[in-house]
Amino acid sequence: MVRIFRHYVSPVKLTLALVDLFLILTCVVLAEYLRYAAIGLEWSVALGYEAWFAKLLVPVAGSCALLGVGAYHADAIQDFRVFSLRLAVSLVVTGLFLSAVLYILPMLPLWRSILLLSLLLSAFSIFALHGLFQLFGRMDLIGQRVLILGAGEVANELQQYAARARESGLNIVDVIALPEEESAVTSATSLDDINTLDSYVRAREIEMIIIAADESDQRLPLEALIACKLSGVEIKDKLSFYEQVRGYVDIRSVRSEWIIFSDGFKGGTGIERLGKRLLDVIVSLTLLVITLPIILLAAVLVKVTSKGPIFYRQQRVGLNGEPFDLLKFRSMKVNAEAEGTPQWAQKNDPRVTLIGGFLRKTRIDELPQIINVLSGVMSFVGPRPERPFFVDQLVDEISLYRERHCVKPGITGWAQIQYPYGASVADAKRKLEYDLYYIKNYSLFLDLLIILQTVRVVIFPSGAR
Repeated sequence: MVRIFRHYVSPVKLTLALVDLFLILTCVVLAEYLRYAAIGLEWSVALGYEAWFAKLLVPVAGSCALLGVGAYHADAIQDFRVFSLRLAVSLVVTGLFLSAVLYILPMLPLWRSILLLSLLLSAFSIFALHGLFQLFGRMDLIGQRVLILGAGEVANELQQYAARARESGLNIVDVIALPEEESAVTSATSLDDINTLDSYVRAREIEMIIIAADESDQRLPLEALIACKLSGVEIKDKLSFYEQVRGYVDIRSVRSEWIIFSDGFKGGTGIERLGKRLLDVIVSLTLLVITLPIILLAAVLVKVTSKGPIFYRQQRVGLNGEPFDLLKFRSMKVNAEAEGTPQWAQKNDPRVTLIGGFLRKTRIDELPQIINVLSGVMSFVGPRPERPFFVDQLVDEISLYRERHCVKPGITGWAQIQYPYGASVADAKRKLEYDLYYIKNYSLFLDLLIILQTVRVVIFPSGAR
């Protein structure tokens, strides 16, 4: 995995994104050359800084749009039909955005005819590139050669994940069972002498070993593993694998000393905290201006379609466990919890009003939380705040749940873009694992990445509330 500002990125995704960026830039240059030739003008690569700045806007905006709509998400990489739809949406978004930029800044030397031709050429080239990747991008050719040490249930889970997640870039070459281990992997290999593992690794040209057993297991061939490490083979325990490859912290394997001594959980430097606050204000004000007509329309619809207030205030737990009032558009009937006991929100919840269902599905009901962000009790990106009643319950049932309150809660977050909607203790546990990854590896880069990818959740709301 490639680490960028503390965040782990799949080399397959990164390579596809960089090639797409280069393709779009190439298409812009080609479109400009063809347009000049069509009207009989001489084109030169030395067109000045302004011209190149205008041309670079296209690949930057296009790449952000591709990332935002989920063109590099697992489902798009695995299903070419999904990718084709998201490619089309991203290019439409790019065209509309750049048209607005050119209207506001008409001095930029980028003709609209060149922009249109650039997008058409980009659509064809990116479509062809990803189509070739879908057809010929086999893991035995592009994936890192991986050996799993241990053949229990964890090994079986890792093998299944690598088989379906092409974007992980993992080519599982073999699974080695430990001595006297009950194997859950039917194809696992048993070595006559486990201490010859280093020779086996060299013979199979293994690049990474994932230890699927407990690190304290006395059956692990430590000397052979040290020899592998010194020869350049990457070795990961299951906790590092889940964090770096799958993007969450497996709380089943977390020990308190790991949190204390690990590289992370720094909460950001003073400059990063200042940058995060500036990002919160800028993004919130921009979103408020863009969505103001939607906010006004939603307020009117809530008021005329059901009795009760437009906004709904609900106490949530924020930074350091301090309570605050979360602001939302009311999407449920008045007195939805008449019995006085808080209830988990449900899919197809009968308490939801007609317009409320639409507001929740499109996330419009969350827009008033912009006020919470501007007031400073929330951040734009962070773990979703939970109600005190459920926090008390979850703290007792889930280890490390209290630690998610060491950062400000957010409107969107790593868990929201990675895990589908759920309303149970089990779902809260899974989301906590993503929240812990965010807290451990926080950076402004990760915040920007989450903000961009939130677009996918809104446009394609498979995990919408």
